[in-house]
Formats: sequence, structure tokens, C-alpha cells
Amino acid sequence: MESGPAPVDQEPPDADSPSTHTEMRNLNLLVSEGVHLEVRYLDGRSISMRKDRPVILDDKSSFRIEIESAETAVDYESLSRLMNDHVFAYEGAPVRDLEITQEEDADQRDLVELNGHLTSALGTPFEIEGRPEVTSQGEVRIRTTDIQAFDIEVEGLLDLLGIEAEDVISSLEERGVKVEGNDIVLLLDRLMPPPRISGRVTSVQVAPKGLILHFGGARPAASGNGNYAYYRGGTIRIGKMTMRDADLRIVDQDPGDAFDFSVDRLNEQLQAGYAKLQADGGLTMHVPDFGTSGQPTP
Repeated sequence: MESGPAPVDQEPPDADSPSTHTEMRNLNLLVSEGVHLEVRYLDGRSISMRKDRPVILDDKSSFRIEIESAETAVDYESLSRLMNDHVFAYEGAPVRDLEITQEEDADQRDLVELNGHLTSALGTPFEIEGRPEVTSQGEVRIRTTDIQAFDIEVEGLLDLLGIEAEDVISSLEERGVKVEGNDIVLLLDRLMPPPRISGRVTSVQVAPKGLILHFGGARPAASGNGNYAYYRGGTIRIGKMTMRDADLRIVDQDPGDAFDFSVDRLNEQLQAGYAKLQADGGLTMHVPDFGTSGQPTP
């Protein structure tokens, strides 16, 4: 696949800029073990965490992604895994074995259920029902409609979780969850593993398989066809290769389905493909999907 022209309404960053225009289409991102983020489209910028360093694509902690426009989806299993392996993965956490699903009742399919066990109450099971919505700050709020805990009288969410100390509340916020009254607010810039993402959520939809999130405004025109990740402008680095005034397109060798793309094993995936230098100096890398076996598929 040849590299397509850059959209005329989007100027790339300067060659020495710490940010790089980033465009993704039809990617299934494996962001950590067992956590997948479906990126149907995304336009934004990858920004170095340090002004004196480039965006290092195979060092996910070296940059963050600032979303301008996107449609993404996260399945309930991945969202549950995030909660168990990240948010509540510390000694003394108030919750364990959290599972998030869609409400089963036909007339309440816009609700999600959070089922888990309370650490402070000898593993007592609990259930929270809530309706995801977007806050005025562009965050995702799960507005609680019902709280149940067997054999425990519950006055509110903080009471249920046994959260009172400021340091515990602050710790949860650092991990991506804020409790406001009886509601849970998901702070996506902290909830997801690196690379950190930031952007204004404009809508959230409860679907049978997971939550669908829209960021920013209307979907912009794509600069190419198929499934790919495209980095343009600024300075990027992968392994020993540094590209100033970047023009790098990573393309799915099999466009028949979404591009399975590993954040943690990017180098291995790239090694399984091949590269082609374009006439204008840009580089296109044709790459296989990252297989479920944990290795790039041929």
C-alpha cells in the first residue's frame, strides 16, 4: 500500500517538534495483558513526555496520545481486567473480583452492572447498577441507580466500599477512578496503561459487548485505505531508527479484519513484517497481526 497524502486541513508538526500527528484506522490495540482497545478511527497527536526527547514508539511510557477525534470501544472483559489489575491492584483495596457486564433486563439495556466482593466485609458480594453518561468535563460517569450488598445496610457508595480516608480516595483517583456521591467517574487518562491518552469524550454508548466512546468532533477524512497506524511530522524513534519530519505508516498485511496491534511487543511485530521506502522518502511497514499465541502471525 502506498502512503497517502496528508489531509490538506491538518498541518504536520515541525520536524523538531516533540509531538507527532497520529492517525489510526481499524486497530485492535493490545494495551496490556488481556486488555484490548478497539480503535475504529483516531486522529490526534503523540506527544513526548520530555521536550528533549522524541516520541519513542517502542517505549510506551515515553509519550502520550492527545485525541482530537476518535471512536473507540472497550469490551466488558477488558474493562473488568483494568479494574482488577490496575485500579484495585494494591494491598488493602476495598474491592476484588470485579466484573462489569451489561444489564440483562430488556428495558434496562442502557445500564451496566458491577459485581464484586468487598474486602473489608469478609468477601461479601455486592452489585452496583449504573447508567454511563458524559460529564460536562468530557469524562465518563457511571450514574448509580441501585446498590445492593447481601446482609449489609448500605447508605451510599462510599459507605459500601468503606472509603473515608483522603489518601485512599486520592490513590483511587491516581489509578483512574473518582467517587462522587454515589457515582463512579472514569478518568481515562489514568485508567488506561501507557501510552496515556487524553481527550474529551462526547458520547458513551452501552453495547452488548462493551462501551463505545466518541471523542471530539466529526470523523476526519482518512489519509489512506485499510487498517493502519500513521505517524507524520515531528521526530519519532523505533529501536535504533530515528526519523525526523516523520512519515511512517504501519499497515496491516491482512486487511480482511481489524489490525491486531501490540503496544508492548511492537518490535517483535515489526520484525515479522517488511518495510518499503516511498518515492517521497516516507516509510511504509507491512506488518502481520499479533496473534493470540503472543507472537506475530505469519
